[in-house]
Order: sequence, then structure tokens, then C-alpha cells
Amino acid sequence: MRSLILALVTLFSLSTFAKDGSSGCGPGWFIMKKNSLVSSALRVTTNGILFPFVTLGMTFGTSNCSKHSIVKTEKKSLYFVTQNYFELKGDMAKGNGDFLTAYAKTIGCQSQDYKYFSQKMKGKFDKVFKDQVNNEEVLLETYKVILTDPVLVKSCSLS
Repeated sequence: MRSLILALVTLFSLSTFAKDGSSGCGPGWFIMKKNSLVSSALRVTTNGILFPFVTLGMTFGTSNCSKHSIVKTEKKSLYFVTQNYFELKGDMAKGNGDFLTAYAKTIGCQSQDYKYFSQKMKGKFDKVFKDQVNNEEVLLETYKVILTDPVLVKSCSLS
């Protein structure tokens, strides 16, 4: 039993060292600030007990956390759609253009796949730009296209 508890503590503590540094935040960090194996495990446990509220707060930049890179990228892409809605819509209908290329860049797609991205978006134009669609739905539908295409999944980081 003791070895099981030690294994769980070790597993939880290893998961606290995320690449984006989000492990050093949340309510658990206010209680246990020292960065040790035990305090890391207790922070994860404390933050886990308060799930999902803490997880959402850690992702969106509250709870003394920096915003996750996915949220930052999403805001940049959403701003782009908002500011360039009609130009983007026109480029997507054609399957090429500067606005569509810039949109692919804000989403994190690799430059060598911009043409593929543009053609894929042209093929899904009716799905992305539905009647009376809003900016958030354009971005969401774009993400759905990316996440269902093996080439775009590898090319576009979304973060």
C-alpha cells in the first residue's frame, strides 16, 4: 500500500512540471510554494480536488497562471477573423489569397502547407461560413477541418 501511495505521489509530481509553466499556479501554489517532490504532489492533489474550476482557471490565465498557448493563439486567430471577416470569406471562397494565407499563419500552420490549407478550406467553405455565422463559429469550424485532416493536424499547431 505504501509503495502505491509513493508511486502516485511521484506520478503526480512529475506531471506538475508542464512545459508552459502552468504547474506553478492555482490554489495549490498559494498553499505550498516550495518546489519539492512533496509540495508538488500536494499542489496537484489540491488543484485536482477543485477540478474543473481550477483547470479552467489555469488554462484561461486566472488563478495566478499565465494563459496557455492554445488560448493565446485562439485569441489572435479570432481577432484576425473579426477584423478581416469579409476579406477572409472571399479568399476562402476562391481557395487562395493573402488573407487566407495570413489566417493559416495565425493558426500556426507551416508555410509549406499554406496552399494545401487554402484548398482544404475552399472545399469546406460552406461548412465554415454557414448562413448567419459568427466569428467564433468560423474559427471553431476551421479547427474542426484541421483536426479531421491528417496533413493539417501535423502542419497546424493551434498553439
